[in-house]
Amino acid sequence: MASGHWTEELFLRHSEAFLPIHETAWARGEEETRDLRALFARFGVPPSGRILDAPCGIGRHATRLASMGFRVVGVDLSPAYIARAKQLATESGMGDRAMYIVGDLRRLSETVPKEEAPFDAALNLWTSLGYYSEEADVLVLEEYATLVRPGGILVLFIVNRDHIVRHHEPQSYEVYGDFVVISQERFDIAGSWMRNEWRFFRRRGDDLEHVVTVPITHRVYSLHELIRLLERAGWRVEGTFGGMKMDPPSVDSRALMIVARR
Repeated sequence: MASGHWTEELFLRHSEAFLPIHETAWARGEEETRDLRALFARFGVPPSGRILDAPCGIGRHATRLASMGFRVVGVDLSPAYIARAKQLATESGMGDRAMYIVGDLRRLSETVPKEEAPFDAALNLWTSLGYYSEEADVLVLEEYATLVRPGGILVLFIVNRDHIVRHHEPQSYEVYGDFVVISQERFDIAGSWMRNEWRFFRRRGDDLEHVVTVPITHRVYSLHELIRLLERAGWRVEGTFGGMKMDPPSVDSRALMIVARR
């Protein structure tokens, strides 16, 4: 891939910089997956149904869903994260129930083996929309629709634009294992774009060794805008929440979770 988009810089050329963030998030996947199972039960996903998790990262949800009896296919842009997902699935004894594939969200229907579809549910988690353009987001949502059976659902978990407007912090400092991430963040109110710069450092004793600096630009949406996008892509919104616990959404919800039906 040669366009030089920031997703390629971070997830392909410097996948080792973002990997510790995935590894740190692995532990909380246990509780999040229990929340997803409760959501599936509420919205009629069969207990042994087929689930598409895209992008899946290192499989913190997909592998656990497999352990609960679901048949799961995970897709991610990064070969490094897919390799790690396969390793963790094998270590968990779920190598035969969780399939992991390298692929682009914009070409999901070309990536997923036809015999694995249709799915009872598709997951787009951890703010994995808004990377390219609004039209690209509609295309991605349409790609999910081609793979989900009629009556199946899409679960979208994404940062809440309204929370950013009220609580935006222009700088943050986070430690993930041996990596330190310093981010400068600017909210472009005219177009609802986050224009950030993430600097990744590796700890070497008491020193920090710079690894890479990645400018990250992504579109953020309010709830009504996400509903409009889903409807444009052929989905019918059936549930809107302020997080995985299915609490009511508000402007102070850090993230939104939306359930839409095919």
